[in-house]
Amino acid sequence: MAQSDDDYVGKVYGGRTDGVAICDEYDSKVGTVYLWTSALSYLLIGINYILRTVCIMLVDWIGYSTETVRLSKTTTVTFIVQYFNSAFLLLMVNANMSEQPVTFWLTTGSLPDFNTAWFRSVGDIIVLAMVFNIYYPILEVLGYWGLRILFRCLDRGCKLKSDTTKSTSIQGYISIYQGPLYFMHYKYSSILTIAYITFMYGFGMPVLFPIAGLSFLVLYVVEKFMLFYGHITPPMYDERLSQDCLLYTSDAADE
Repeated sequence: MAQSDDDYVGKVYGGRTDGVAICDEYDSKVGTVYLWTSALSYLLIGINYILRTVCIMLVDWIGYSTETVRLSKTTTVTFIVQYFNSAFLLLMVNANMSEQPVTFWLTTGSLPDFNTAWFRSVGDIIVLAMVFNIYYPILEVLGYWGLRILFRCLDRGCKLKSDTTKSTSIQGYISIYQGPLYFMHYKYSSILTIAYITFMYGFGMPVLFPIAGLSFLVLYVVEKFMLFYGHITPPMYDERLSQDCLLYTSDAADE
């Protein structure tokens, strides 16, 4: 027997059919995809942090004649490793190159081209990782100041008097109350990584350009603040490190 319109409306009223929410399955799948995409983007950032630390340690272990050369080599190596991990490795592991003349074990993914599925999966991960670069400097500063206040509080025995200290030497007292050294190498490598990823994928995902611009603005403000109020006076470097960074940045626009 045919159902009347009133019966049908009654059954689907309120977004439910026979007491079951219509969009439950859709919401569940969308939420799962969003969680996995966010987790992979944060995992990518975490791996980059580990690679950055390893590269800095390896360059320090090799050793160079001057501090500027050491910082320049650290910037170059860290940038290359982070750029390969963020841009190329993520691209290759999802690529299906079975119909191409050159293929290897990394290129056994399911995406043969830059199609809709690629932008929904790999593209979302890249965009979320780039968005994280906007507020990561702020999180880093908050974490630094939190630890700085904590160590000073422990040194005073959590007392309000500033003339109380548990340090047994002048150098120990200075190491707690002065700021740390200002390292330029991984700052430059982060700038280069953001610039190269933006110019590599930005023409297919234009949203990367304003994201990169905002990332540079936040990084500039945060670093300016930390130079004045957080770090000790940095050593006098020559122009080699800045010139290398400018050269690499101009090459990014020529890709």
